[in-house]
Amino acid sequence: MNGEKYEGTELHLHVTGSIGAALVPWWIHWLRELHPDLVVNVSVTPAASRFLAVRALRHLANGTVWTDAWDDPDVPPEVNAGRSGGSECFVVFPATLDTVMRLAQGRADSPALLMLQVTDAPIVVADTFPGTNEIVESHLRTLELRPNVAFAPRVNGVRASDRSSAEVGFNLPGALGVANSMRKEGRSGE
Repeated sequence: MNGEKYEGTELHLHVTGSIGAALVPWWIHWLRELHPDLVVNVSVTPAASRFLAVRALRHLANGTVWTDAWDDPDVPPEVNAGRSGGSECFVVFPATLDTVMRLAQGRADSPALLMLQVTDAPIVVADTFPGTNEIVESHLRTLELRPNVAFAPRVNGVRASDRSSAEVGFNLPGALGVANSMRKEGRSGE
């Protein structure tokens, strides 16, 4: 698949509270196998920690791994400047509807949202929306106004709730392809 390999040296995955979060450890393993020199930093929302073990991610990722809560002692101080170590790109993977709506509203009520609000680095949203309507579409249009925000290509998937097919952006190879393109084009908030 085109774009599978991230062309930078450091990446940040922000994991939010979708059941798809349970698959993130496998995807991090895949990413590290494909690109062993890549530094992978990870933030995990409290809701996502219901679907995966942060401790496991600390063994799989080779960068900083922290819970997206102000009282987590592992939150790096550079989040206040929109950075995560030397990450050149942020991928919200999976991106829940709640997280994307909060990002579009300009909310910075958690360390990761603050980081994403103030960063100039590319942000790729790999969504897992249960559906859409005019309010959702309005928030997506708001995010599209930011030159450093793009969306992973949609792929066919299966809903965990009822096993029906659905189109989602929970697509790490596609998200990496978008990240590579954004970096080449110099798409940032600067």
